[in-house]
Amino acid sequence: MKKIFSLTSTVFILFVLFVCLSTSLTIKAQAIACTQLKVTTLPYDYGNFGRFAVTRQSIQHPNGNVPAPVSVFLPSNATAENRLPVVFFAHGFGGFQYQVYEGLLQQLASNGYIVVFAPYTPNILTTNADRYEQMWTGFQLAVQQYGSVMDTTKIGFAGHSYGGGALPELTRRALAVGWGANKLFLFAMAPWYVWGSNDYSSIPSTAKLVVQIYWDDGTNDHLIAQNDVWNRLPQITERKWQVIRTARTFCALNAGHGTPVTGNFTDADGGGITNAQDYWGVWRRIHALADYTFNNNVAAKDIAFGTDGRMGRWRTGARHVTPLEATDSPVVNTQQTARFRWSDRCIYADFGTPCR
Repeated sequence: MKKIFSLTSTVFILFVLFVCLSTSLTIKAQAIACTQLKVTTLPYDYGNFGRFAVTRQSIQHPNGNVPAPVSVFLPSNATAENRLPVVFFAHGFGGFQYQVYEGLLQQLASNGYIVVFAPYTPNILTTNADRYEQMWTGFQLAVQQYGSVMDTTKIGFAGHSYGGGALPELTRRALAVGWGANKLFLFAMAPWYVWGSNDYSSIPSTAKLVVQIYWDDGTNDHLIAQNDVWNRLPQITERKWQVIRTARTFCALNAGHGTPVTGNFTDADGGGITNAQDYWGVWRRIHALADYTFNNNVAAKDIAFGTDGRMGRWRTGARHVTPLEATDSPVVNTQQTARFRWSDRCIYADFGTPCR
């Protein structure tokens, strides 16, 4: 097991982490050719916008190091008489602006789910433990202020990259305070390493789990998702491993680390423009997973878990986009070149703490 030898080396490592992961969510103009050819329409069922108007409420975080307020997306049908399930969203490193994922957040809320987005600091001197605490505090604040319209016995956690790796720990904390007692799901997208407890046995076998990877992810090794998320939650019986691959029928629809990012935020390996991978690959799966988990809608199950792997059609020629793949055990790209390797995990542990 690797150990960290000095505070200087720790700072350097955190700096590398900051540069690499925040680069994945850099705001810049997208110059990919034939953008408008990438998808014809939104899905007609799951993945489309719903009938409820959505308002975003802002809550100031008490920790001054957190660079943005907590955002709560409230659908118009949320009332004290009609409490709604809650989806808690944990963003990727450096993606603390809600606009980075706004398409997904709005789409879920418009279908009748309260969505909470809790930012944390990208400060490279902050420990993983502190960032997790910032996320958890943000989620607690949202429940404190809007709990009267929330059904916190029915919750889901969705997260991308650093946030995807935080899901087991956030879920463990939620269960400890009584959230998710009736219904629970986890949807982890291209997760980074998991920090926190080494025991996630409190997460019930009845929870639903999807781990989603992107075939040409240049940031996070697929083995991180396998070893740090999938293998830590073996007790969950309903779970799927999902793969989104790059489509190259007419122009490249890249399956990079930023695939779940929306709103014209982009990364170096092809994410950021809202397209078929967002509508059909990400939005549709989380939406269906919420319906299956919270409402026991069996018709949503195959879509949620990817048995129905449809990904829409290209505009030119109306050909199908490369289907999503769903398996019962991890499938990884053994030729993947990623900045963060599973074998390097202990380099990024908090200084002075054991690497689990």
